[in-house]
Amino acid sequence: MEMIKQLLAQSRRTMVLAIVASALSAVAGVMIIGGVNYTLENGFESLTLAVLAYLAMVAILFLSGVWSQSLLVGLGHKMVYQLRLQLVKRILNTSLERQEQLGGPALYNVLTRDVTMVANATKQLPVSLYNGLLLLAGISYLAWLSPVLFLCTVLLVALGVWGDFKLVGRIKKMMADVRRYDEALFEQYEAVIEGRNELGLSQLRRQYLFDRRLEPAAKGAMDTAIKADLLWAINLNWTTVLVFSLIGLVFFLGMTLESISQDVVVGYILTTMFLRTPIAMILEAIPAVLRGTVALKAIDKLNLAEAELSDEASETVQDISFESLQLKAACYQYPQQGDETGFELGPVDFQLKRGELVFLIGGNGSGKSTLAKLLTGLYLPTDGTVLFNGVTVNQDNITSYRACFSTIFPNFFLFDDVLGRKGSEPSDASSERFFDARVEHYLKRLAIDHKVSIEDGRLSTTSLSQGQRKRLALLLTYMEDRQVLLLDEWAADQDPVFRDVFYREILPELKAADKTIIAISHDDRYFDAADRLYKLDRGQISTFDESVDSLFEKADIVKGVKR
Repeated sequence: MEMIKQLLAQSRRTMVLAIVASALSAVAGVMIIGGVNYTLENGFESLTLAVLAYLAMVAILFLSGVWSQSLLVGLGHKMVYQLRLQLVKRILNTSLERQEQLGGPALYNVLTRDVTMVANATKQLPVSLYNGLLLLAGISYLAWLSPVLFLCTVLLVALGVWGDFKLVGRIKKMMADVRRYDEALFEQYEAVIEGRNELGLSQLRRQYLFDRRLEPAAKGAMDTAIKADLLWAINLNWTTVLVFSLIGLVFFLGMTLESISQDVVVGYILTTMFLRTPIAMILEAIPAVLRGTVALKAIDKLNLAEAELSDEASETVQDISFESLQLKAACYQYPQQGDETGFELGPVDFQLKRGELVFLIGGNGSGKSTLAKLLTGLYLPTDGTVLFNGVTVNQDNITSYRACFSTIFPNFFLFDDVLGRKGSEPSDASSERFFDARVEHYLKRLAIDHKVSIEDGRLSTTSLSQGQRKRLALLLTYMEDRQVLLLDEWAADQDPVFRDVFYREILPELKAADKTIIAISHDDRYFDAADRLYKLDRGQISTFDESVDSLFEKADIVKGVKR
Protein backbone atom coordinates (compact mmCIF):
# COMPACT_ATOMS: atom_id res chain seq x y z
CA MET A 1 0.00 0.00 0.00
CA GLU A 2 2.94 2.31 0.68
CA MET A 3 3.98 1.88 -2.94
CA ILE A 4 0.61 3.23 -4.17
CA LYS A 5 0.85 6.17 -1.76
CA GLN A 6 4.28 7.04 -3.17
CA LEU A 7 3.00 6.85 -6.74
CA LEU A 8 0.01 9.07 -5.92
CA ALA A 9 2.31 11.54 -4.17
CA GLN A 10 4.24 11.95 -7.43
CA SER A 11 1.08 13.08 -9.25
CA ARG A 12 -0.57 15.48 -6.79
CA ARG A 13 -1.23 18.20 -9.36
CA THR A 14 -2.99 15.75 -11.69
CA MET A 15 -5.01 14.42 -8.77
CA VAL A 16 -6.12 17.90 -7.72
CA LEU A 17 -7.18 18.80 -11.27
CA ALA A 18 -9.03 15.49 -11.62
CA ILE A 19 -10.87 16.04 -8.34
CA VAL A 20 -11.88 19.57 -9.41
CA ALA A 21 -13.12 18.28 -12.78
CA SER A 22 -15.00 15.39 -11.15
CA ALA A 23 -16.57 17.72 -8.60
CA LEU A 24 -17.67 20.09 -11.37
CA SER A 25 -19.26 17.23 -13.29
CA ALA A 26 -20.97 15.95 -10.13
CA VAL A 27 -22.37 19.39 -9.30
CA ALA A 28 -23.64 19.78 -12.88
CA GLY A 29 -25.41 16.42 -12.66
CA VAL A 30 -27.12 17.34 -9.39
CA MET A 31 -28.08 20.78 -10.75
CA ILE A 32 -29.78 19.10 -13.70
CA ILE A 33 -31.89 17.00 -11.33
CA GLY A 34 -32.58 20.02 -9.13
CA GLY A 35 -33.59 22.08 -12.16
CA VAL A 36 -35.96 19.38 -13.39
CA ASN A 37 -37.49 19.09 -9.92
CA TYR A 38 -37.87 22.89 -9.64
CA THR A 39 -39.51 23.06 -13.04
CA LEU A 40 -41.96 20.29 -12.17
CA GLU A 41 -43.05 22.30 -9.14
CA ASN A 42 -43.04 25.85 -10.52
CA GLY A 43 -43.29 25.49 -14.27
CA PHE A 44 -41.34 27.46 -16.92
CA GLU A 45 -40.64 31.14 -16.52
CA SER A 46 -38.94 31.13 -19.92
CA LEU A 47 -38.76 28.03 -22.09
CA THR A 48 -35.76 29.40 -24.00
CA LEU A 49 -33.77 30.14 -20.85
CA ALA A 50 -34.71 26.77 -19.37
CA VAL A 51 -33.52 24.91 -22.50
CA LEU A 52 -30.29 26.92 -22.67
CA ALA A 53 -29.59 26.34 -18.96
CA TYR A 54 -30.30 22.63 -19.38
CA LEU A 55 -27.98 22.36 -22.41
CA ALA A 56 -25.29 24.35 -20.60
CA MET A 57 -25.44 21.97 -17.60
CA VAL A 58 -25.33 18.93 -19.90
CA ALA A 59 -22.31 20.41 -21.71
CA ILE A 60 -20.53 21.09 -18.40
CA LEU A 61 -21.42 17.58 -17.23
CA PHE A 62 -19.99 16.06 -20.42
CA LEU A 63 -16.85 18.18 -20.79
CA SER A 64 -15.83 18.11 -17.14
CA GLY A 65 -16.55 14.36 -17.02
CA VAL A 66 -14.35 13.71 -20.07
CA TRP A 67 -11.62 15.97 -18.65
CA SER A 68 -11.77 14.20 -15.30
CA GLN A 69 -11.70 10.72 -16.84
CA SER A 70 -8.83 11.58 -19.20
CA LEU A 71 -6.74 12.87 -16.30
CA LEU A 72 -7.55 9.91 -14.07
CA VAL A 73 -7.12 7.27 -16.79
CA GLY A 74 -3.71 8.72 -17.68
CA LEU A 75 -2.82 8.74 -14.00
CA GLY A 76 -3.95 5.13 -13.60
CA HIS A 77 -1.89 3.86 -16.52
CA LYS A 78 1.13 5.87 -15.37
CA MET A 79 0.85 4.30 -11.92
CA VAL A 80 0.73 0.80 -13.45
CA TYR A 81 3.79 1.62 -15.58
CA GLN A 82 5.73 2.92 -12.58
CA LEU A 83 4.58 0.01 -10.41
CA ARG A 84 5.93 -2.53 -12.90
CA LEU A 85 9.26 -0.75 -13.17
CA GLN A 86 9.58 -0.34 -9.41
CA LEU A 87 8.80 -3.99 -8.77
CA VAL A 88 11.41 -5.20 -11.27
CA LYS A 89 13.94 -2.78 -9.76
CA ARG A 90 13.20 -4.15 -6.30
CA ILE A 91 13.78 -7.72 -7.49
CA LEU A 92 17.01 -6.67 -9.24
CA ASN A 93 18.20 -5.07 -6.00
CA THR A 94 17.22 -8.03 -3.83
CA SER A 95 20.08 -10.26 -2.74
CA LEU A 96 20.56 -13.62 -4.40
CA GLU A 97 20.04 -15.36 -1.06
CA ARG A 98 16.60 -13.78 -0.65
CA GLN A 99 15.60 -14.57 -4.24
CA GLU A 100 16.65 -18.20 -3.76
CA GLN A 101 14.64 -18.40 -0.52
CA LEU A 102 11.53 -17.06 -2.27
CA GLY A 103 11.91 -19.31 -5.29
CA GLY A 104 11.05 -18.72 -8.94
CA PRO A 105 7.29 -19.44 -8.73
CA ALA A 106 6.74 -16.81 -6.02
CA LEU A 107 8.60 -14.16 -8.04
CA TYR A 108 6.84 -15.09 -11.29
CA ASN A 109 3.51 -14.92 -9.46
CA VAL A 110 4.30 -11.41 -8.25
CA LEU A 111 5.45 -10.18 -11.67
CA THR A 112 2.46 -11.60 -13.52
CA ARG A 113 -0.63 -12.20 -11.41
CA ASP A 114 -0.01 -9.70 -8.60
CA VAL A 115 1.04 -6.87 -10.90
CA THR A 116 -2.06 -7.53 -13.01
CA MET A 117 -4.28 -7.43 -9.92
CA VAL A 118 -2.72 -4.18 -8.70
CA ALA A 119 -3.00 -2.77 -12.23
CA ASN A 120 -6.70 -3.63 -12.38
CA ALA A 121 -7.24 -2.07 -8.95
CA THR A 122 -5.36 1.05 -10.00
CA LYS A 123 -7.49 1.39 -13.13
CA GLN A 124 -10.58 1.43 -10.89
CA LEU A 125 -9.37 4.54 -9.07
CA PRO A 126 -10.64 6.96 -11.75
CA VAL A 127 -14.07 5.29 -11.77
CA SER A 128 -14.30 5.20 -7.99
CA LEU A 129 -13.15 8.79 -7.53
CA TYR A 130 -15.51 10.21 -10.13
CA ASN A 131 -18.52 8.27 -8.90
CA GLY A 132 -17.59 8.93 -5.28
CA LEU A 133 -17.73 12.68 -5.84
CA LEU A 134 -20.98 12.26 -7.78
CA LEU A 135 -22.41 10.30 -4.86
CA LEU A 136 -21.24 12.93 -2.38
CA ALA A 137 -22.90 15.72 -4.35
CA GLY A 138 -26.12 13.71 -4.62
CA ILE A 139 -26.20 12.96 -0.89
CA SER A 140 -25.66 16.64 -0.12
CA TYR A 141 -28.65 17.49 -2.34
CA LEU A 142 -30.75 14.85 -0.56
CA ALA A 143 -29.88 16.37 2.82
CA TRP A 144 -30.94 19.81 1.53
CA LEU A 145 -34.24 18.46 0.16
CA SER A 146 -35.46 16.88 3.41
CA PRO A 147 -33.60 16.33 6.69
CA VAL A 148 -36.24 13.79 7.79
CA LEU A 149 -35.85 11.64 4.67
CA PHE A 150 -32.10 12.08 4.83
CA LEU A 151 -32.08 10.63 8.36
CA CYS A 152 -33.92 7.57 7.04
CA THR A 153 -31.37 7.37 4.24
CA VAL A 154 -28.50 7.45 6.71
CA LEU A 155 -30.02 4.59 8.71
CA LEU A 156 -30.47 2.45 5.59
CA VAL A 157 -26.94 3.29 4.41
CA ALA A 158 -25.56 2.29 7.82
CA LEU A 159 -27.39 -1.03 7.49
CA GLY A 160 -25.96 -1.48 4.01
CA VAL A 161 -22.43 -0.62 5.11
CA TRP A 162 -22.68 -3.09 8.00
CA GLY A 163 -23.76 -5.91 5.67
CA ASP A 164 -21.14 -4.91 3.11
CA PHE A 165 -18.42 -4.87 5.78
CA LYS A 166 -19.32 -8.39 6.91
CA LEU A 167 -19.35 -9.81 3.41
CA VAL A 168 -16.25 -7.96 2.21
CA GLY A 169 -14.20 -9.32 5.11
CA ARG A 170 -15.03 -12.87 4.10
CA ILE A 171 -14.46 -12.13 0.42
CA LYS A 172 -11.03 -10.63 1.15
CA LYS A 173 -9.99 -13.77 3.04
CA MET A 174 -11.17 -15.95 0.16
CA MET A 175 -9.19 -13.87 -2.32
CA ALA A 176 -6.06 -14.38 -0.22
CA ASP A 177 -6.77 -18.14 -0.37
CA VAL A 178 -7.16 -17.92 -4.16
CA ARG A 179 -3.76 -16.25 -4.37
CA ARG A 180 -2.15 -19.09 -2.39
CA TYR A 181 -3.73 -21.61 -4.72
CA ASP A 182 -2.41 -19.62 -7.68
CA GLU A 183 1.10 -19.72 -6.25
CA ALA A 184 0.83 -23.50 -5.97
CA LEU A 185 -0.30 -23.54 -9.60
CA PHE A 186 2.78 -21.56 -10.65
CA GLU A 187 4.94 -24.19 -8.98
CA GLN A 188 3.27 -26.89 -11.04
CA TYR A 189 3.54 -24.81 -14.21
CA GLU A 190 7.27 -24.58 -13.57
CA ALA A 191 7.43 -28.35 -13.08
CA VAL A 192 5.55 -28.92 -16.35
CA ILE A 193 7.93 -26.68 -18.32
CA GLU A 194 11.27 -27.34 -16.62
CA GLY A 195 10.62 -31.05 -16.06
CA ARG A 196 9.44 -31.75 -19.60
CA ASN A 197 12.17 -34.36 -20.24
CA GLU A 198 11.41 -36.39 -17.12
CA LEU A 199 7.67 -36.04 -17.62
CA GLY A 200 7.99 -37.08 -21.25
CA LEU A 201 9.59 -40.35 -20.15
CA SER A 202 7.21 -41.18 -17.32
CA GLN A 203 3.49 -41.56 -17.80
CA LEU A 204 3.11 -42.28 -14.08
CA ARG A 205 4.81 -39.02 -13.09
CA ARG A 206 2.77 -37.05 -15.62
CA GLN A 207 -0.43 -38.53 -14.21
CA TYR A 208 0.66 -37.95 -10.62
CA LEU A 209 1.59 -34.31 -11.28
CA PHE A 210 -1.70 -33.66 -13.04
CA ASP A 211 -4.01 -35.56 -10.69
CA ARG A 212 -2.34 -34.97 -7.31
CA ARG A 213 -0.68 -31.59 -7.68
CA LEU A 214 -2.00 -29.41 -10.51
CA GLU A 215 -5.70 -30.37 -10.56
CA PRO A 216 -6.27 -29.95 -6.78
CA ALA A 217 -4.65 -26.50 -6.85
CA ALA A 218 -6.68 -25.44 -9.89
CA LYS A 219 -9.90 -26.79 -8.37
CA GLY A 220 -9.19 -25.11 -5.03
CA ALA A 221 -8.66 -21.78 -6.79
CA MET A 222 -11.84 -22.25 -8.82
CA ASP A 223 -14.06 -23.29 -5.91
CA THR A 224 -12.84 -20.50 -3.67
CA ALA A 225 -13.20 -17.90 -6.43
CA ILE A 226 -16.77 -19.09 -7.12
CA LYS A 227 -17.67 -18.72 -3.43
CA ALA A 228 -16.14 -15.24 -3.33
CA ASP A 229 -18.00 -14.17 -6.48
CA LEU A 230 -21.24 -15.60 -5.11
CA LEU A 231 -20.87 -13.62 -1.90
CA TRP A 232 -20.19 -10.54 -3.98
CA ALA A 233 -23.34 -11.15 -6.04
CA ILE A 234 -25.29 -11.36 -2.75
CA ASN A 235 -23.68 -8.06 -1.69
CA LEU A 236 -24.63 -6.32 -4.95
CA ASN A 237 -28.22 -7.49 -4.77
CA TRP A 238 -28.36 -6.56 -1.08
CA THR A 239 -27.42 -3.01 -2.08
CA THR A 240 -30.09 -2.98 -4.82
CA VAL A 241 -32.71 -4.11 -2.29
CA LEU A 242 -31.69 -1.26 0.04
CA VAL A 243 -32.00 1.31 -2.77
CA PHE A 244 -35.52 0.21 -3.62
CA SER A 245 -36.35 -0.02 0.08
CA LEU A 246 -35.32 3.61 0.36
CA ILE A 247 -37.54 4.55 -2.60
CA GLY A 248 -40.48 2.70 -1.03
CA LEU A 249 -39.86 4.34 2.33
CA VAL A 250 -39.70 7.80 0.74
CA PHE A 251 -42.93 7.19 -1.16
CA PHE A 252 -44.67 5.90 2.01
CA LEU A 253 -43.51 8.83 4.13
CA GLY A 254 -44.48 11.27 1.41
CA MET A 255 -47.97 9.85 1.37
CA THR A 256 -48.38 9.83 5.18
CA LEU A 257 -46.51 12.90 6.43
CA GLU A 258 -47.89 16.33 5.61
CA SER A 259 -44.50 17.96 6.22
CA ILE A 260 -43.10 16.21 3.14
CA SER A 261 -44.43 17.67 -0.09
CA GLN A 262 -44.92 15.80 -3.31
CA ASP A 263 -42.15 17.72 -5.10
CA VAL A 264 -39.69 16.68 -2.38
CA VAL A 265 -40.73 13.04 -2.84
CA VAL A 266 -40.29 13.30 -6.61
CA GLY A 267 -36.91 15.00 -6.24
CA TYR A 268 -35.78 12.44 -3.69
CA ILE A 269 -36.79 9.50 -5.88
CA LEU A 270 -35.22 11.06 -8.99
CA THR A 271 -31.96 11.69 -7.15
CA THR A 272 -31.93 8.20 -5.61
CA MET A 273 -32.43 6.61 -9.04
CA PHE A 274 -29.71 8.87 -10.44
CA LEU A 275 -27.33 7.80 -7.65
CA ARG A 276 -28.00 4.12 -8.23
CA THR A 277 -25.52 4.05 -11.14
CA PRO A 278 -22.53 5.59 -9.27
CA ILE A 279 -23.30 3.33 -6.28
CA ALA A 280 -23.30 0.25 -8.52
CA MET A 281 -20.06 1.32 -10.24
CA ILE A 282 -18.33 1.91 -6.91
CA LEU A 283 -19.47 -1.50 -5.68
CA GLU A 284 -18.30 -3.18 -8.89
CA ALA A 285 -14.85 -1.66 -8.37
CA ILE A 286 -14.49 -3.08 -4.86
CA PRO A 287 -13.57 -6.70 -5.88
CA ALA A 288 -10.74 -5.41 -8.06
CA VAL A 289 -9.56 -3.14 -5.25
CA LEU A 290 -9.68 -6.05 -2.80
CA ARG A 291 -7.63 -8.25 -5.14
CA GLY A 292 -5.17 -5.41 -5.60
CA THR A 293 -4.92 -4.97 -1.82
CA VAL A 294 -4.24 -8.69 -1.35
CA ALA A 295 -1.62 -8.54 -4.10
CA LEU A 296 0.10 -5.51 -2.55
CA LYS A 297 0.23 -7.23 0.83
CA ALA A 298 1.74 -10.29 -0.84
CA ILE A 299 4.37 -8.11 -2.49
CA ASP A 300 5.20 -6.45 0.83
CA LYS A 301 5.57 -9.86 2.51
CA LEU A 302 8.35 -10.77 0.09
CA ASN A 303 10.61 -8.21 1.81
CA LEU A 304 12.20 -7.16 -1.45
CA ALA A 305 14.90 -4.49 -1.54
CA GLU A 306 14.14 -0.82 -2.17
CA ALA A 307 13.44 0.28 -5.73
CA GLU A 308 16.44 2.58 -6.15
CA LEU A 309 19.03 1.02 -8.43
CA SER A 310 22.68 1.75 -7.86
CA ASP A 311 23.77 4.88 -9.70
CA GLU A 312 27.44 3.92 -9.86
CA ALA A 313 28.81 4.72 -13.30
CA SER A 314 29.87 1.61 -15.19
CA GLU A 315 33.08 3.34 -16.35
CA THR A 316 34.17 3.96 -12.76
CA VAL A 317 33.42 0.37 -11.82
CA GLN A 318 35.28 -1.06 -14.79
CA ASP A 319 38.37 1.08 -14.16
CA ILE A 320 39.06 -0.60 -10.82
CA SER A 321 41.95 -2.96 -11.39
CA PHE A 322 41.78 -6.44 -9.89
CA GLU A 323 45.03 -7.32 -8.13
CA SER A 324 44.14 -9.89 -5.48
CA LEU A 325 41.34 -11.75 -3.76
CA GLN A 326 41.66 -13.32 -0.34
CA LEU A 327 39.26 -15.23 1.88
CA LYS A 328 40.15 -15.29 5.57
CA ALA A 329 38.25 -17.88 7.60
CA ALA A 330 35.23 -17.09 5.42
CA CYS A 331 32.05 -19.04 6.14
CA TYR A 332 28.64 -19.18 4.58
CA GLN A 333 25.72 -20.75 6.45
CA TYR A 334 22.50 -21.50 4.59
CA PRO A 335 19.29 -20.71 6.51
CA GLN A 336 17.82 -23.49 8.63
CA GLN A 337 14.90 -25.35 7.04
CA GLY A 338 12.58 -26.66 9.71
CA ASP A 339 14.57 -28.82 12.10
CA GLU A 340 17.34 -29.36 9.57
CA THR A 341 20.44 -27.16 9.82
CA GLY A 342 21.47 -25.57 6.53
CA PHE A 343 24.70 -26.52 4.78
CA GLU A 344 27.77 -24.62 6.01
CA LEU A 345 30.81 -23.77 3.93
CA GLY A 346 34.06 -23.02 5.67
CA PRO A 347 35.96 -21.65 7.32
CA VAL A 348 37.74 -21.12 4.00
CA ASP A 349 41.21 -19.64 3.48
CA PHE A 350 41.85 -18.90 -0.16
CA GLN A 351 44.11 -16.62 -2.20
CA LEU A 352 43.96 -15.53 -5.81
CA LYS A 353 46.29 -13.13 -7.58
CA ARG A 354 45.96 -11.33 -10.86
CA GLY A 355 46.76 -13.49 -13.88
CA GLU A 356 46.45 -16.81 -12.06
CA LEU A 357 44.60 -19.87 -13.32
CA VAL A 358 43.15 -21.81 -10.38
CA PHE A 359 41.14 -25.04 -10.45
CA LEU A 360 38.52 -25.94 -7.85
CA ILE A 361 37.70 -29.63 -7.57
CA GLY A 362 35.39 -31.65 -5.37
CA GLY A 363 32.44 -34.01 -5.39
CA ASN A 364 28.75 -33.20 -5.50
CA GLY A 365 27.60 -31.36 -2.39
CA SER A 366 31.13 -30.43 -1.41
CA GLY A 367 30.36 -26.68 -1.57
CA LYS A 368 31.88 -25.72 -4.93
CA SER A 369 28.87 -23.70 -6.12
CA THR A 370 28.53 -21.98 -2.74
CA LEU A 371 32.21 -21.05 -2.79
CA ALA A 372 31.82 -19.76 -6.37
CA LYS A 373 29.02 -17.43 -5.26
CA LEU A 374 31.08 -16.32 -2.27
CA LEU A 375 34.10 -15.60 -4.47
CA THR A 376 32.09 -13.57 -6.97
CA GLY A 377 30.24 -11.54 -4.32
CA LEU A 378 26.81 -13.03 -5.03
CA TYR A 379 26.94 -14.15 -1.39
CA LEU A 380 28.52 -12.21 1.43
CA PRO A 381 30.11 -14.37 4.15
CA THR A 382 28.08 -15.02 7.28
CA ASP A 383 31.39 -15.09 9.12
CA GLY A 384 35.00 -14.29 8.24
CA THR A 385 36.27 -11.84 5.64
CA VAL A 386 36.60 -11.43 1.88
CA LEU A 387 39.39 -9.03 0.88
CA PHE A 388 39.47 -7.37 -2.55
CA ASN A 389 42.83 -5.71 -3.24
CA GLY A 390 43.37 -5.83 0.53
CA VAL A 391 40.06 -4.08 1.32
CA THR A 392 37.19 -5.85 3.08
CA VAL A 393 34.22 -6.48 0.79
CA ASN A 394 30.95 -5.16 2.23
CA GLN A 395 27.70 -3.57 1.09
CA ASP A 396 29.48 -0.28 0.30
CA ASN A 397 31.86 -1.71 -2.31
CA ILE A 398 30.12 -4.93 -3.35
CA THR A 399 28.99 -3.49 -6.72
CA SER A 400 32.55 -2.55 -7.72
CA TYR A 401 33.76 -5.96 -6.58
CA ARG A 402 31.16 -7.89 -8.55
CA ALA A 403 31.93 -5.82 -11.66
CA CYS A 404 35.32 -7.54 -11.89
CA PHE A 405 33.71 -10.94 -12.53
CA SER A 406 32.16 -12.76 -15.44
CA THR A 407 30.65 -16.13 -14.63
CA ILE A 408 29.18 -19.13 -16.38
CA PHE A 409 27.34 -21.33 -13.91
CA PRO A 410 25.79 -24.69 -14.83
CA ASN A 411 22.29 -23.14 -14.64
CA PHE A 412 23.34 -20.03 -16.57
CA PHE A 413 20.90 -17.85 -18.47
CA LEU A 414 21.92 -16.99 -22.01
CA PHE A 415 21.08 -13.42 -23.02
CA ASP A 416 20.83 -12.75 -26.73
CA ASP A 417 21.94 -9.11 -26.42
CA VAL A 418 25.69 -8.72 -26.84
CA LEU A 419 27.06 -5.92 -24.66
CA GLY A 420 30.53 -4.42 -24.76
CA ARG A 421 32.95 -3.53 -22.00
CA LYS A 422 30.99 -0.41 -21.02
CA GLY A 423 27.75 -2.34 -20.84
CA SER A 424 26.22 -0.73 -23.93
CA GLU A 425 25.87 -1.19 -27.67
CA PRO A 426 28.10 0.65 -30.18
CA SER A 427 27.23 4.33 -30.53
CA ASP A 428 28.21 4.90 -34.16
CA ALA A 429 28.61 3.00 -37.44
CA SER A 430 32.40 2.65 -37.16
CA SER A 431 32.19 1.28 -33.62
CA GLU A 432 29.40 -1.05 -34.67
CA ARG A 433 31.51 -2.53 -37.49
CA PHE A 434 34.41 -3.09 -35.11
CA PHE A 435 32.05 -4.56 -32.52
CA ASP A 436 30.48 -6.96 -35.01
CA ALA A 437 33.92 -7.96 -36.31
CA ARG A 438 35.00 -8.90 -32.77
CA VAL A 439 31.86 -10.96 -32.26
CA GLU A 440 32.41 -12.77 -35.58
CA HIS A 441 36.03 -13.44 -34.61
CA TYR A 442 35.00 -15.09 -31.35
CA LEU A 443 32.22 -17.03 -33.07
CA LYS A 444 34.86 -18.54 -35.32
CA ARG A 445 37.26 -19.08 -32.43
CA LEU A 446 34.55 -20.99 -30.59
CA ALA A 447 33.64 -22.95 -33.75
CA ILE A 448 30.05 -21.81 -33.77
CA ASP A 449 30.00 -19.26 -36.60
CA HIS A 450 28.12 -21.75 -38.81
CA LYS A 451 25.24 -21.72 -36.34
CA VAL A 452 25.03 -18.14 -35.05
CA SER A 453 25.56 -14.64 -36.42
CA ILE A 454 25.30 -11.12 -35.00
CA GLU A 455 22.33 -8.99 -36.09
CA ASP A 456 21.80 -5.46 -34.71
CA GLY A 457 23.78 -6.28 -31.59
CA ARG A 458 21.86 -9.50 -30.93
CA LEU A 459 22.67 -13.15 -31.45
CA SER A 460 20.61 -14.60 -34.28
CA THR A 461 19.64 -17.61 -32.15
CA THR A 462 20.22 -19.21 -28.77
CA SER A 463 18.26 -22.40 -29.50
CA LEU A 464 21.25 -24.72 -29.57
CA SER A 465 22.68 -27.67 -27.71
CA GLN A 466 23.89 -27.05 -24.15
CA GLY A 467 27.54 -27.23 -25.20
CA GLN A 468 26.99 -24.67 -27.97
CA ARG A 469 25.01 -22.45 -25.62
CA LYS A 470 27.97 -22.50 -23.24
CA ARG A 471 30.21 -21.36 -26.09
CA LEU A 472 27.86 -18.44 -26.69
CA ALA A 473 27.96 -17.64 -22.98
CA LEU A 474 31.76 -17.61 -23.20
CA LEU A 475 31.50 -15.26 -26.19
CA LEU A 476 29.49 -12.83 -24.03
CA THR A 477 32.23 -12.92 -21.39
CA TYR A 478 34.83 -12.20 -24.09
CA MET A 479 32.86 -9.11 -25.16
CA GLU A 480 32.27 -7.90 -21.59
CA ASP A 481 36.03 -8.13 -21.05
CA ARG A 482 35.86 -8.51 -17.27
CA GLN A 483 39.08 -9.12 -15.36
CA VAL A 484 38.15 -12.34 -13.55
CA LEU A 485 36.36 -15.32 -15.09
CA LEU A 486 34.68 -18.04 -13.06
CA LEU A 487 33.76 -21.04 -15.18
CA ASP A 488 31.77 -23.73 -13.38
CA GLU A 489 32.05 -27.10 -15.18
CA TRP A 490 32.15 -25.24 -18.50
CA ALA A 491 33.74 -28.11 -20.42
CA ALA A 492 31.32 -30.75 -19.09
CA ASP A 493 29.01 -30.43 -22.14
CA GLN A 494 31.71 -30.08 -24.80
CA ASP A 495 32.80 -32.79 -27.21
CA PRO A 496 36.27 -34.31 -26.58
CA VAL A 497 37.92 -32.25 -29.31
CA PHE A 498 36.67 -28.89 -28.11
CA ARG A 499 37.21 -29.85 -24.49
CA ASP A 500 40.91 -30.23 -25.34
CA VAL A 501 40.81 -26.88 -27.18
CA PHE A 502 39.32 -25.27 -24.07
CA TYR A 503 41.97 -26.52 -21.65
CA ARG A 504 45.00 -26.39 -23.97
CA GLU A 505 44.26 -23.27 -26.00
CA ILE A 506 41.44 -21.07 -24.68
CA LEU A 507 42.44 -21.03 -21.00
CA PRO A 508 46.14 -20.31 -21.79
CA GLU A 509 45.03 -17.53 -24.19
CA LEU A 510 42.88 -15.94 -21.50
CA LYS A 511 45.73 -16.22 -19.01
CA ALA A 512 48.13 -14.64 -21.51
CA ALA A 513 45.63 -11.79 -21.90
CA ASP A 514 46.11 -11.10 -18.16
CA LYS A 515 42.78 -12.59 -17.19
CA THR A 516 42.39 -14.23 -13.81
CA ILE A 517 40.54 -17.52 -14.06
CA ILE A 518 38.79 -19.76 -11.54
CA ALA A 519 37.68 -23.02 -13.16
CA ILE A 520 35.58 -25.63 -11.41
CA SER A 521 36.46 -28.92 -13.08
CA HIS A 522 36.44 -32.71 -12.78
CA ASP A 523 38.75 -33.22 -15.78
CA ASP A 524 41.81 -34.57 -13.94
CA ARG A 525 43.68 -35.14 -17.19
CA TYR A 526 43.92 -31.36 -17.55
CA PHE A 527 44.84 -30.47 -13.97
CA ASP A 528 48.36 -29.66 -15.14
CA ALA A 529 46.96 -26.55 -16.89
CA ALA A 530 46.33 -24.87 -13.53
CA ASP A 531 48.77 -22.80 -11.50
CA ARG A 532 47.17 -24.12 -8.31
CA LEU A 533 44.46 -26.59 -7.34
CA TYR A 534 42.07 -26.43 -4.42
CA LYS A 535 39.93 -29.33 -3.28
CA LEU A 536 36.59 -28.99 -1.50
CA ASP A 537 35.14 -31.71 0.69
CA ARG A 538 32.07 -31.25 2.92
CA GLY A 539 32.47 -27.50 2.95
CA GLN A 540 36.17 -27.58 3.82
CA ILE A 541 38.91 -26.48 1.42
CA SER A 542 42.51 -27.62 1.07
CA THR A 543 45.25 -27.41 -1.51
CA PHE A 544 45.25 -30.50 -3.72
CA ASP A 545 48.06 -32.78 -2.62
CA GLU A 546 48.85 -34.51 -5.92
CA SER A 547 52.33 -33.50 -7.11
CA VAL A 548 52.81 -31.38 -10.16
CA ASP A 549 55.11 -34.02 -11.68
CA SER A 550 52.42 -36.67 -11.44
CA LEU A 551 49.99 -34.30 -13.09
CA PHE A 552 52.34 -33.73 -16.00
CA GLU A 553 52.94 -37.46 -16.22
CA LYS A 554 49.19 -38.12 -16.33
CA ALA A 555 48.75 -35.48 -19.00
CA ASP A 556 51.56 -36.98 -21.11
CA ILE A 557 50.05 -40.45 -20.82
CA VAL A 558 46.74 -39.10 -22.05
CA LYS A 559 48.50 -37.51 -25.01
CA GLY A 560 50.48 -40.68 -25.68
CA VAL A 561 53.79 -38.91 -25.09
CA LYS A 562 56.63 -40.24 -22.90
CA ARG A 563 58.64 -37.68 -21.00
